[in-house]
Amino acid sequence: MGPQSDVELIKAIYRAEREADRIVREAEDSAKAMLAEAEATARGILEAKSIEIARGERENREKEIEETEKEAQALLERTRLKVEAWVRRSGPGIDSIADALFDRILPP
Repeated sequence: MGPQSDVELIKAIYRAEREADRIVREAEDSAKAMLAEAEATARGILEAKSIEIARGERENREKEIEETEKEAQALLERTRLKVEAWVRRSGPGIDSIADALFDRILPP
């Protein structure tokens, strides 16, 4: 029974090695699947964060544009009021200068 038991022992070792190889392959496949899932999740999170950042930047730009437009409108209004005031103050002087120029240019 000695040689027969050695054969059975070798068969058992062979089966155990095959089972160990199968377990290792399954573990590797599971690890690969988990890694792929983690990568996909990470890409999704990164994409969502990128979209969120882009939206925030766009909203900030829109706010800055609105503020700039308001400042520009205020500047235009202040300038318009200054010009109108200057025209009111300068109107009589401009008229007299224009009359003097016409008098010089046009024959009497």
